[in-house]
Amino acid sequence: MNKIDMKNPRTAYAVLVSVAVLAAVYFGYDYFWVPFADDQSRLETELADKKDQLEKINIQQRRAALLEKDLASAEKEFDRLKEMFPEDENVTIRLQDLYGVFRTSGVQISKFNPEGKTEKEYYIENKYSLSLNAGYHMLGYLFAEIANFSYPTTISDLHVGRYAGIDNELTKASLHGWIPVTTTVTFHLTTYTSRNLSK
Repeated sequence: MNKIDMKNPRTAYAVLVSVAVLAAVYFGYDYFWVPFADDQSRLETELADKKDQLEKINIQQRRAALLEKDLASAEKEFDRLKEMFPEDENVTIRLQDLYGVFRTSGVQISKFNPEGKTEKEYYIENKYSLSLNAGYHMLGYLFAEIANFSYPTTISDLHVGRYAGIDNELTKASLHGWIPVTTTVTFHLTTYTSRNLSK
């Protein structure tokens, strides 16, 4: 093999240039590439974290839209319930509703008395006492219409008896073909209002 002659200026210069190039490559790698690779790795990790956060935000944003939709639906339901359970009992409206039902069912009302209120924890029971005369089918129609009110009602203490003038009614019915009044009915009707607990 040929020996490297270090005394030759060209050889010494080539070795010196080679060592300088290797040192430059090493220092370039150590001072530029290693920090660049570390920064790249750190930035890729941060990017992955930010993507995860963005995905969570997008999920929450979709959830927020669903919650807003649910809230709007709940507010509509709450408004409907406020109509069903008003804070103040309006006897006039109750009378109008009952009178309309009495007229359509053909029932003859003989007594309507408000009997006061009973306060419960979250609501108030408004009680009314009614007495009326009706045919059997008229009575069924009346109760069906009361059940279809837009607010909750309860019928209690129902007593059905024979109408005092039933013989006269049956005679008229046979002569004229109308439905006879055969029963006398008394009952208590209860409506409900909400208690304003903020007072």
